[in-house]
Amino acid sequence: MKSQCLRDIKKFSFPHRTVDIWNDLSEEIVTAESVHKFKEK
Repeated sequence: MKSQCLRDIKKFSFPHRTVDIWNDLSEEIVTAESVHKFKEK
């Protein structure tokens, strides 16, 4: 979940940028059993 950004510095922070990317991943990738399987998919 993203919070509202009142300042530009927060908009460009790593956690704020990765929320959309993570939410766009398929359920299969998110529930991968290991890091190796995650990277493979």
